[in-house]
Amino acid sequence: MISEKQIRDSLTNVMDPEIHMNIIELNMVKDVKINESKVDILIALTVAGCPLADTIKKDVRNELMKFEEVNEVNVETTVMTKEELDGLKITVQKNRGTEQSQDKLISKLEKKRNENLIAVVSGKGGVGKSSMTAILASELKRSGHNVGILDADVTGPSIAKIFGVTKRLIKGKNGIIPAETESGLKLISVNLMLDNPEMPTIWRGPIINNLIRQLYTDVDWGDIDYLLIDLPPGTGDAPLTVFQSLPLSGIVLVSTPQDLSKMIVSKSANMAKMLKISVLGLIENMSYLNCKHCGEKNFILGESRSEEFAERLGTELIARLPFETDIAELCDAGKIEEYQNKEISNTVEKIKSTIKEQKDKNSIETIVNSAGGSLSPAWDKSEEHKKKFKLTPI
Repeated sequence: MISEKQIRDSLTNVMDPEIHMNIIELNMVKDVKINESKVDILIALTVAGCPLADTIKKDVRNELMKFEEVNEVNVETTVMTKEELDGLKITVQKNRGTEQSQDKLISKLEKKRNENLIAVVSGKGGVGKSSMTAILASELKRSGHNVGILDADVTGPSIAKIFGVTKRLIKGKNGIIPAETESGLKLISVNLMLDNPEMPTIWRGPIINNLIRQLYTDVDWGDIDYLLIDLPPGTGDAPLTVFQSLPLSGIVLVSTPQDLSKMIVSKSANMAKMLKISVLGLIENMSYLNCKHCGEKNFILGESRSEEFAERLGTELIARLPFETDIAELCDAGKIEEYQNKEISNTVEKIKSTIKEQKDKNSIETIVNSAGGSLSPAWDKSEEHKKKFKLTPI
């Protein structure tokens, strides 16, 4: 019969996916029970509802099933006490494991399929970024494409609510099976993993980073043409993880006519440029309000100067959309797929065209570079080109 020492020695091969130290030195293995060929393990996690719990359980089972004496492994989890967490922090600091883990967290993931990944970003909240993500995805689906949405706004997810999806996610043979909307659009959101969608996700940065990567790699997206990623506002952990880790085709900026909104979205655009991510275009949302009686446009957030602003960012204003109460009502009812707008159709075509142009250019550059040449057309030295690749002051 296998001994407890053998089990604990073996579990030094199981790493915590967040901290990148083994679960024995982190004192996560709280109990080991052996009953002939069956082994029961109790693992203490750092937080309740840890999104990496299933990964740790699977790794423990796989490790212990290597022993001929073991036919069954049962893994249960609990949560560390404050004292145990304090001890874990000291261990991590001594081993400098946190610093080592950051290098691994920012490695670029490979594109598994031929999909186009588009991140929808804003500088500040309240500009309609999530509803715009849903509207763009719905229009792409309506135009005949297979589409998915990854809700990367982990601490404030709203995509599931916007589409009226409440069914809990399940795990299939090839990974987590994404939820489907009425039109067949696939989506993943943290809210679909919680028992109560109103409970907060109080998770630290490294956990959020790992979760976002797993929502891309561990989900069975199938054959999709476009994957839209709804990011939280700003330039924090989640946007940085997506920009550095996921093979993006580019980002779409969402702003309003307000100078404040534009100033903050400049930060997102500049971060994209620093990380060599293409800016596919700027959408000005809530640009004006149409009077229901006379049709006059009321610029309630100020006159638009977004074309000039987009030019400063080195991109194009691809849509100027009105303030519509219909959108809010459809989002609250979970029926955003019913919304249609000719301007949105044109916007989607512009995004698709820009992505295609980029792919064509990259293909030409690859061919030229492989032949030992260089692609240096005259416009590389033009003022227009220089503007596109300099940081825009805010």
